[in-house]
Amino acid sequence: MTASQVAPAPPSARRNYPRVRASERAKLRAEEDGEDFEQFRARTKPREDEIKEDVFDKAATEPFRHESLYTATHISLTPPEPKLELTLRDTRSRQMPTNLPTEALDHPLLSSDRHGFAPPGHPSDQFYDAAAARVPPQPVPDMTQKLEMEFLETIEDSLRGGEVEPTLWSQYAKRAEELLITMPLDRVLRVLKAFVMARHRGHELFHRIGAELAREVKDASSTRLCQVFHWLARAGLRDQTLMSLMGNEALFRLTDDFVLDMYVEVLNVHGRLDIRNQRLVGAILRDLTPLFTEFSKDQCAAVMPLTVMGVLSDEARVAYLSRCAELNMGLPVRMTKPEVLRQFRLLEDCLRLDYHPTTLPNAVQLWLASLKSESEAHDEIRPVPLSNVEQDILRILQQELDIAVTPTLQDGVLTLHLVMGKNVLEVLDSYDDYYVTPAMGGQRLVRAETKLRQRLLWRRGWRLTTLDADEWWNLGDDIYKKDLLEEILITGQRKSSAMSALADE
Repeated sequence: MTASQVAPAPPSARRNYPRVRASERAKLRAEEDGEDFEQFRARTKPREDEIKEDVFDKAATEPFRHESLYTATHISLTPPEPKLELTLRDTRSRQMPTNLPTEALDHPLLSSDRHGFAPPGHPSDQFYDAAAARVPPQPVPDMTQKLEMEFLETIEDSLRGGEVEPTLWSQYAKRAEELLITMPLDRVLRVLKAFVMARHRGHELFHRIGAELAREVKDASSTRLCQVFHWLARAGLRDQTLMSLMGNEALFRLTDDFVLDMYVEVLNVHGRLDIRNQRLVGAILRDLTPLFTEFSKDQCAAVMPLTVMGVLSDEARVAYLSRCAELNMGLPVRMTKPEVLRQFRLLEDCLRLDYHPTTLPNAVQLWLASLKSESEAHDEIRPVPLSNVEQDILRILQQELDIAVTPTLQDGVLTLHLVMGKNVLEVLDSYDDYYVTPAMGGQRLVRAETKLRQRLLWRRGWRLTTLDADEWWNLGDDIYKKDLLEEILITGQRKSSAMSALADE
C-alpha cells in the first residue's frame, strides 16, 4: 500500500490551538488601544492638590491654611464673673397663695444635693472622706429598749402560762413587727423562739424575722449561729437567701470553734428544710466522715433519719450506720428510750422501703434485721389521737355518708387516721405540714417530714388522699363538707376552688 492510500486519522474531541505568548498579547492590546503604560500612568496619577492623608483633611494647596501663624501666640480670655445672677419673672396671672409657708420656698432643691461630694469651701488639694464626715449611728433610745424588754417578758409569760390563743398571738405579732427593726440578734431570736413554741401561723412575722436575721448573722457567734439554724428549722422558714448567708458564715468558722454537735445540728437543719448549701455540706461531710467511728450513743441518736437519707453521702451514710451497728442502737428494745427507739425504727423503714442505691455492710444488715424483729415483738406504740379536724371529718363520714371508717390504725411506727379499706385520708395542717416560703406568691411547699411519711405509706401499699385543714374549716356548713368528701371518695381528688368560693358566699 502506497503513502497516498493511507487512511485519514479518526476524528478526535481534542483540538490543538496556536499558543500566544504574553508579550505578543500585550503588543496586540497596545496596537488595538493605541495607549502604552506610560500614557496610562500619566493619565491616572493624582494631582498634588488631591493628595491627602485622610478624606476629611485639607489639601496641601487649599487656601486659608495658616496654622503656623498661631503656633507661638498666647490666647488671652477674660475670666468669668464670680457671681451669676438669674432674674425670674412670674408670668402667671393668678396670685401666689397666702398659706404657702416661706420655708418651702427657701428649701434647696433635690437636684442640688451634694451627698458624697466635698462641700463648697473644702480645699481642692485635700481628700474629702464622706464616710468619716457622716454622723455615726446613734444608739437605740432607752425608752425603745425598755419597750422591747417589756414585750419580751409579756410574750414569754403568756407562753409559760399556756395562753396560746391565736387571737392573742396575732396581736403580739403586730406589736413584734413594730419593734423588730431595733432589736439585736439575741432579742430577735427570743421572739422567734416564743412564736414557734406558741405555734403561731402568721407567715408575715416570720418573713420579717428572717429579714432581720439576715442583717445580724454576720456578727453572731458560732453558738448563736447554730441556735438560729435550729429555730429556723423549727419554724419551717425555708429562705434560700438567708440559708446562703448563714451557710457562708458557718463555712468560715468550721475550722475555728465548731464542734461535732454543731456539725450534726447544721446537717439536720439542711435535712428538715430540704435545702442545700453545697459548699457547707461538702466541707462538713469531709470533716465528719472520719469521725463517725468515735460517735457516742447520744451523738448517733442526734442524727435525724431525714439527714441520713437525704443529706449524707454514700460514704458518710455507710460510716454512720456501721457505727450504729457497732453500738447496737435501739437494742435491747426494752432498755431503750421510746423516742430513740421510734427514731431508729423509722430509719430502718426508710432503708428498707425507700429506695437508695447504697450497699450496706453485713454487720449493718444484721443490726437492722434484729432491730426490726425485736421491735415488732416487744415495742408497743400507742396510736396518735385524732385532731379536731379529723374528728369532724369522721362525724361526716359516719353520720352523713354512712361509710365504714377505722379512726386509727397502727402500721409499724406510723399511725394512720381515717382508714377506709386501703384508702387513707391525710389531713395537712398549715403549721406542721407546710413550709414558710417567702417570695413564692402564695405557693406552699410540703415539709420534708410530711413527704417522707407519705412516701413510706405509699410504699407500704396505701392509697393516700390529702385534705387541707384550713380548707375544711372554711367550708362551714355540713352540706359543703359532705359534697367535698363525696368528690374525694369518687375521684380521689379535692374539689376545685369553686367549692370554696361557694362556701364563702
